[in-house]
Amino acid sequence: MMQEQGSQKQSHLRVLFQKYASVLILVVLMGIMGVASPYFFTLNNLLTVGVQTSVNAVLALGMLMVIIVGGIDLSIGANLALSGILAAYLMRAGVPLWAALLLSISSGAVLGYINGFLVTTMKLPPFIATLGTTGVYRGVALVVTNGLPVSELPDHISWFGQGSILWIPVPIVVMAVVAVVIHYVLAHTVLGRYTYAIGSNVEATRLSGIKTARYTRTIYTIEGVLACIAGVILLGRLSVAQPTAANGYELNAIAAAVIGGASMMGGSGSVVGTIVGALIMAVLSNGFTLVGFNTFFQQLAIGVVLIFAVYFDVLQRRRR
Repeated sequence: MMQEQGSQKQSHLRVLFQKYASVLILVVLMGIMGVASPYFFTLNNLLTVGVQTSVNAVLALGMLMVIIVGGIDLSIGANLALSGILAAYLMRAGVPLWAALLLSISSGAVLGYINGFLVTTMKLPPFIATLGTTGVYRGVALVVTNGLPVSELPDHISWFGQGSILWIPVPIVVMAVVAVVIHYVLAHTVLGRYTYAIGSNVEATRLSGIKTARYTRTIYTIEGVLACIAGVILLGRLSVAQPTAANGYELNAIAAAVIGGASMMGGSGSVVGTIVGALIMAVLSNGFTLVGFNTFFQQLAIGVVLIFAVYFDVLQRRRR
């Protein structure tokens, strides 16, 4: 009896560790940075960390849904850049801000749907399909702009990247709203339940009568919308649209989702974990800057954390 209770306690502790490992890493990391620099826990710096997290977090939440469904999207950064270019040209042409942003978000949804169509209807592997659309979307952005940034945008676009609501920066507010919405979708809607089901076993889900292709396309479309929302934040921060914007951001989004506990095999992942993963990356970047470390160490540290996160997931699946 005593051995059985001890085994149950160890199993319970193991489950808790698996569930909150990323949170523990974040707390330990913040403690280390706080000791290393007296400026880390100042209000201004913590708000800066939140703003630095916002773009990657919004992208990572879209990537999270795609990863849960068993896919991957390498074109999310190119989608962001192309949609931002469209919004910039529309605003320069005199289109009202709300209309320009609405059209930009609609274009991002279309680009996301194209990815979903290639994966579900044309049966292309997600890696290959989105690798191809990365070249197409980025190429269109470069051709349209001739490789030059689009500047002279209306001043009010900067509010989305540099403004605040009360004392909270707008990017943090947008990130929080997106996180709440995606959490609700995954936890309390039919789409969320089917997303996890498809990622866990797509064939069994299809045989149960669920239209897996349609729901997968919807997930990719939502991800395209989130790419544009992240693009609006980035456009507001820079006040210029770059055809090379967000180059490599797709890897950061994948890293944030995986560090936060999402499985590359599909079927698991959470919004809270993804936000924590994005925060871990932002804390590393901010902390290294404060203590004067070479910024190249940031990439090294993120790579090490990512490798261990994936290895930890593999170990857990083997035990199951």
